[in-house]
Amino acid sequence: MNCFNGAYAFQAFPAHLKAMKKKIAELSAKEMDSTDRDAWVDYFCSEYEIDLVVMYPESKDIDISEKTVQEYNTWYQISRDEPKFFDRPGYKVTCKVPFSGDPGLFELQPNPHTMGAYEVDRIIKPGKDGIGYLVLSYELLERDASAEGIEAHFSQEIGAIHTEVEKVNTEARRFNETIRGEVEKAIDERIRQVDKFARIRQGLNIPLNRVEGAPMARPVPLPKRKLCFSKPVPNTRGEVSCSITDVDYEAINAVISDCGALMEQAPSSFSSLDEEQLRDYLRGMLGTHYDNVTGETFRNRGKTDIHIPFGDHVAYIAECKIWHGKKAFLSAIEQLFSYSTWRDTKVSVIIFNKENKSFENVLESIQGALDEHAIRARSIKRGQWYCEIQNAEDEHVMHVTVQAFNLHV
Repeated sequence: MNCFNGAYAFQAFPAHLKAMKKKIAELSAKEMDSTDRDAWVDYFCSEYEIDLVVMYPESKDIDISEKTVQEYNTWYQISRDEPKFFDRPGYKVTCKVPFSGDPGLFELQPNPHTMGAYEVDRIIKPGKDGIGYLVLSYELLERDASAEGIEAHFSQEIGAIHTEVEKVNTEARRFNETIRGEVEKAIDERIRQVDKFARIRQGLNIPLNRVEGAPMARPVPLPKRKLCFSKPVPNTRGEVSCSITDVDYEAINAVISDCGALMEQAPSSFSSLDEEQLRDYLRGMLGTHYDNVTGETFRNRGKTDIHIPFGDHVAYIAECKIWHGKKAFLSAIEQLFSYSTWRDTKVSVIIFNKENKSFENVLESIQGALDEHAIRARSIKRGQWYCEIQNAEDEHVMHVTVQAFNLHV
């Protein structure tokens, strides 16, 4: 392949900048809410800044092997009866030159550009150590070979490539010097657009940050959903199992997730609430979404749990807890086993972090606890897990959705 044979650098870098501005213009209001403007600037600078190429010819690696080399027969032009090539003993020499930086720069044409082949066998992209390789090769007849000649050949080839890549680096360096200013202008413009959009929405009495399909926080009253319970299924103990449907279970957890996300947007409004008050808030929101003919669906049970009754049974339980460590978290799960019977298979544990500065440490502790104690556990998204946990005493398996929300101020 030939290096410096692609797009012109003076065209490629503006196109790169245009792509970056397009990404910034596509940032949603949800992505930009409650985030730091300078953090976005730093992010896009790091993503789109050009990584200049640095070559390390002094660390090149040369390998040589014997090879039959074809030599052109000059008599072939005079007589077509002559063979076009003669097979001669020779060598193939391979040279690997380490480099760091963006290998795409080897494709761009600098300005000014010195015409030439700049041929390499291949370019090996940088690995985890940040080092890539230019691979060059050279075939020559045995009679013409010498160590000094081979060294001189590669020095000339590598030097020519280095000269051109430095020209590209110069243009890339100029791009990097201006990118932060361009990012800041694009981010500020997007913030202005988002703010104007928010003001228009507010003027139209449209709720901000509405999640598609989420019924909460709408100014227009909606009909409440009726909870659907699964058909009772006989089991080996001769009793009847009852539970809410998977669809309703997922919908309830979605409401809790949306409600928790709204709480995280204004943590100072909720950080002073205790477990019972947080439970009552969630219960109230769930009660606006579901309605059964029997009356109030979500009722308090004990100090911190929410449950859905079905006849004499409990078809769903949610436990609200303020995070006090891994041991207390596992205790909350054990408490669910004591509340439920073998019939009660769908439960939720809602964790509120109010005291820990590092929410990531809380999430890691929850993940570790589930890895140790759950039969199966998978992360649905950040701060949300679905798992199956078995009671060691009676082998009862609960389907548990764990959700964690950060209310630390």
